Amino acid sequence: MTALALFDLDNTLLDRDQAFALWTQQFLDVHGLGEDAQSTIEQADGDGYSPREEFFAELRSKLGIGGTIDELLADYYVVYPSKFTVKPDVISAVRSLRDVGFKVGVVTNGPPSQWAKFEAAGIEDEFDAVCISSVVGANKPELAIFEEAARLCGLPLNGWMVGDSPEADVAGGLAAGLRTIWINRGREWSNSSFSPEFTVASVPEAVAIILRPD
Repeated sequence: MTALALFDLDNTLLDRDQAFALWTQQFLDVHGLGEDAQSTIEQADGDGYSPREEFFAELRSKLGIGGTIDELLADYYVVYPSKFTVKPDVISAVRSLRDVGFKVGVVTNGPPSQWAKFEAAGIEDEFDAVCISSVVGANKPELAIFEEAARLCGLPLNGWMVGDSPEADVAGGLAAGLRTIWINRGREWSNSSFSPEFTVASVPEAVAIILRPD
């Protein structure tokens, strides 16, 4: 069997919520902020979708943070990725796909520092392709980033896309002709114009679906 399975990174393969919570606590400590500032940080973060320049501009305005935005960004892109870890069952699931001949790729939106998350979690050798939007020059849900992942895997764009974002991962995967699995993170699907083929709570559950006989 040679087939393609693509995965999102943040809050799919890696627990972005946990890493951001760890970064937030360190940020509070470094800047002498009380726990009441945590909600301001979480709201400004927008579940990771707020541009980081806007994120830190809002923190400087609302929390009186010192330092320039460029200085805050430079520190963030070093400290935040270092907080990422991976669950053993996620790696076992990815390896089970590769063991039966799947090519496994990662398609993630973000800056080049996304790669530091792979290094912190020790998973840089677990995938056949890693496509970071700022490096590839295309963002999910654009077709080009999925095409590049398939090209790097040496396969046609035909297989699976697994991720937590309805727009980037599910809509993007569907537009690319991929079968889609949504990591729901406890949410209900709310978009009536399109939907994933499967909904699960974790990567191991997604892999079990991918591996089961049709």
